[in-house]
Amino acid sequence: MHYASRLVLGSLDTAPLKTKSLSYQLMLSNGMIAGVSGRGLFAVLPVGQRVIEKLTRLVDSELNALGAQKLTMPILGSKEIWEKTGRWNEMSAEMWKLQDRLGAEFCLQPTAEEMVTQIVAFMSPLRQKALPLMLYQTTDKFRDEMNPRFGLLRGREFVMNDLYTFDLDETSALKTYQDVTTAYDKIFRHHLALPDVYRVQADSGHVGGALSHEYHIPNNCAEDKVSVCKSCSTPLKIEGPTTISKCPSCSGDIAVVESVEVGHTFLLGDKYSAPLDARHTDKRPYFMGCFGLGITRIVAACIDSLSVSAKAMRLPKAIVPYELGVILPKKYKTADEEAAVMGFLEKLNTGSLKGEILVDDRGDKSVGRRLAEMNKLGVPNAVVLGNATLRTFQEGEPRFEFVRTRLRSEELEEVGLLSYDDLMDEIRK
Repeated sequence: MHYASRLVLGSLDTAPLKTKSLSYQLMLSNGMIAGVSGRGLFAVLPVGQRVIEKLTRLVDSELNALGAQKLTMPILGSKEIWEKTGRWNEMSAEMWKLQDRLGAEFCLQPTAEEMVTQIVAFMSPLRQKALPLMLYQTTDKFRDEMNPRFGLLRGREFVMNDLYTFDLDETSALKTYQDVTTAYDKIFRHHLALPDVYRVQADSGHVGGALSHEYHIPNNCAEDKVSVCKSCSTPLKIEGPTTISKCPSCSGDIAVVESVEVGHTFLLGDKYSAPLDARHTDKRPYFMGCFGLGITRIVAACIDSLSVSAKAMRLPKAIVPYELGVILPKKYKTADEEAAVMGFLEKLNTGSLKGEILVDDRGDKSVGRRLAEMNKLGVPNAVVLGNATLRTFQEGEPRFEFVRTRLRSEELEEVGLLSYDDLMDEIRK
């Protein structure tokens, strides 16, 4: 269990921020992030870290199920390997560059195609049974954004999951590409249960390759736009000011949706494996794929998508900071009453709820205020141990006042006084 009196939490009193990004406002006011010296740079505070780690574990589980293997690569990349692929100059505008004391040049890597390919070149040739080789990491990335804004939606440092795949040929690489995109769909549509996620064919940009797709979530900060057919729901990326009026698939009318990109997949071919000499037994370069999920951006985008006001943050149930909140009485009338409450907490803190309970023991705040802060933090279920509940303790038939939140609503839903068994059924829903 986690006790509110010991945690770094936000407050209802946080001054509103002048921004159209709800996620930025809510992450600051809930104590999930804190701005630090330097535009576009943020510290992730403990509550925010819980959410990021939950999402990271969720992504890891799906990639591990594919047979991918996790590693950690250095954040510093040498000029030498980036020059071999021509990207040292190509990506200069957004790349942080630095020198060591001897004058050798490095970058803070915005992406890791060069480095992972060099690693595989050192290990090559691989056994054919080892293919497809799938290597991934979840690390900080750095990009010198011209206009960092909206908190974690567009910062200069961010957390990204990047997966790199190495196959024998194009046919097998395309199969791997389809397997990974199926896993991505499962992450967005099943685990996060997001109502609207658009997968659109996209430009490969600096990364390169013959095939590329982006994943977009609707977002009113208008970082990007996609067009969606009103008839067949086909989504298409809108590049620049160009728009289309009719769907190329069915000629249906088009709706323009403001969005933010949260994932990108590429079928790379030998763009990196050839110049970095990563080859299999017959000396041909591996056929590569590259896949990226913006972990911190997904968290922010989910908040923007599922919240309706700065009064109440909403997140997918799989990545909420805490699954259950418990509001303790301001004070206990008797020792027996306190013992009954402590016994209830101990009984709760088992199974899937272990480590997922936020106990608000701040007796200097009213029950109503603490419940409002629990709502603002987006805890989906809450038990209020107020006078109504405590009276049932005295009567020998405990009933627990239960409330819950709803996605895309700032209101709390009062369910009523429930038996312990009924309470647990509601929490499991």
